[in-house]
Amino acid sequence: MTRRHRARAAAALLLCALAGAGARALAAAGGEVEVERRTGRLLAGADLAPAFPPDLGRHLASGLTNVIAIHAALLPERGGEPLALDGREIDVLYDVWEETYGVTVKDRAHPRGERRVFADAARLREFLADARGLDLGPAAALGGGAFVVQLRVEVNPVSKELLERTREFISNPSSSRVGGGPSRSVLGAMASYLLQRADPGSDVRFFQSRPFTAREVPAR
Repeated sequence: MTRRHRARAAAALLLCALAGAGARALAAAGGEVEVERRTGRLLAGADLAPAFPPDLGRHLASGLTNVIAIHAALLPERGGEPLALDGREIDVLYDVWEETYGVTVKDRAHPRGERRVFADAARLREFLADARGLDLGPAAALGGGAFVVQLRVEVNPVSKELLERTREFISNPSSSRVGGGPSRSVLGAMASYLLQRADPGSDVRFFQSRPFTAREVPAR
């Protein structure tokens, strides 16, 4: 399988992870997603604080690397396949000697990772809660109709396949829009994969925007 095919498969898996969560997203929503238009791009963000427990610092201070996976999808309001997506992986490692939290953020802007260090759990939590700049492609591609954006946040993802696909997508996000991605049959196969491996005990939270049209997206 070529790198381009792997990237398209990654996009398919991520799209279906969010599409398969559609019915659950409304019931398990943690907060509202905001959208904006900046330099011609449609960007999404949200306050992810409800996705994390009050004692988050203790949960992440095991001395092992903890992973937080964030996926965003642009969907038609009336339902259907996602139109675009973005992914972000945040690795958190507590230094038991320095008593600091080392964070590596991987996204399309920093595919190899951007490193940060936080002196305490409060500052770490503030950083993790502020999820901004999730890129859902050119705003001009929205066209007519109404849309919603869904965010899926998972701490220490159960599906290693989904995590690997996320990393492949981040390294080559050229297939972030369905128009350049896989066929519907591939999307269906990936959706079945996710349903079979769904873990009711997984630490997943969903966030969703209000319905909006292209004209209603504020420019900043």
